[in-house]
Amino acid sequence: MNYEIQNGYVILPKNDQIIIEKKNVYIVNGKITFQKKNQTADRVIDATNKIILPALTNAHHHIYSTLAKGVPCDVPFQNFLGNLKNLWWTLDHSLNKDDMILSTAIAMKNAIENGVTTIFDHHISGYTQNALSDIAEVFDNYGVSGTVAFEISDRNGELFFEESLLENIRFAKLQKGKKIQGMIGLHASFTLSDKSLQKIADTTEDFPIHVHIAEDEFDAIQCQKKYGKSLIERFDNFGLLRKNSLLIHCSNLTKNDLIILQNRDVFIVQAVDSNMNNGLNIGNISQFISSKIKTTVGTDGMHSSTMKALKNSMIFTKYLNKNCDIGYPEMEALFLNNYKLKNAFGLEIGIFEGEIADIAIFDYEPTTPFNTEQFLGHLIFGVSESRCQYVIKNNEILLDNYQITKNIYEDYFANATEISKKMFARFAKNKGRY
Repeated sequence: MNYEIQNGYVILPKNDQIIIEKKNVYIVNGKITFQKKNQTADRVIDATNKIILPALTNAHHHIYSTLAKGVPCDVPFQNFLGNLKNLWWTLDHSLNKDDMILSTAIAMKNAIENGVTTIFDHHISGYTQNALSDIAEVFDNYGVSGTVAFEISDRNGELFFEESLLENIRFAKLQKGKKIQGMIGLHASFTLSDKSLQKIADTTEDFPIHVHIAEDEFDAIQCQKKYGKSLIERFDNFGLLRKNSLLIHCSNLTKNDLIILQNRDVFIVQAVDSNMNNGLNIGNISQFISSKIKTTVGTDGMHSSTMKALKNSMIFTKYLNKNCDIGYPEMEALFLNNYKLKNAFGLEIGIFEGEIADIAIFDYEPTTPFNTEQFLGHLIFGVSESRCQYVIKNNEILLDNYQITKNIYEDYFANATEISKKMFARFAKNKGRY
């Protein structure tokens, strides 16, 4: 299929600058071109004055949390550890293959509806064997790219640790260089012993890690008390701050941690919606970015809208720093790093000449001047509040005039209530496990 997209504002994230150009976009045999040449369009899309973005990235998702809505957990949690034990750790051990296929299918549809086609997922479930391949198959069927990792920790015993580690290694080797890749998923410092970290370091080659860092003060305090070093120092000592690793949250770092990270080719991923929901500290995005540490956003399973995460992160950094004069540089960096993360894993941005198409068209039509200089104001207060109308990846339309085009896993959607009831029953049986 060949497409002609007419009269839209094309957003081009070039290195450290965002360029705006109003022009037609042509997708010929799945690739972007701005020259009409002699091709005949199978489909013409009128995008007059609308916004044509390279599709967005969710840099940290927990797709396994999709079926958590209404789960019968015990409250109050008292603190963050109580939240983990009574809800999330009980939930993840209750999930089976059917739950995960349904969860992933729901997450894929939600992501595409929000203009997101690349997801970095951090997974755990009650089963390990081929779990990442099960999820990746659903990614692929919906045309979504990204990475998947299985959370490794000591909390489920030595056998589950070994199985989780092997699943990460198997999948990462199998998917190396593909559009859906593997990372090494670690839970957090406080659930991994030195012995476990050493084994991970020794067996996982140079695959990047995907790990929660200092989400709660407890994690940082425990690490300093038990090991006499900070979280970043601890992971660095094991050589785990590998190129393109994702360090999630980073809410309670030291000055020395920032110095170390300035010299490591990693990404910090903030999840401000989740941190606020859990009543936790939130890392200072403005400080990370001014320290030249690549920082972007994820949703941490709270929702599937990268736009929402971007806007909320920008607003919160103003609040956190009690400074109304910051925000635009932070938003620009978060936005650009969203695409740099794709490139870091060998995925094309999807909007430049000759690239495989990966675009989202948002229905925002600016009523004030819209150009390179004014873009961020429109992104924050206009585009982020608009709906995604079309998503095109390669030669497929994934979202067509607000409607998902792929009608797959319909049997799972039809039986979603029954699948969830069974999972809720397993959840009830697992209460008190931790």
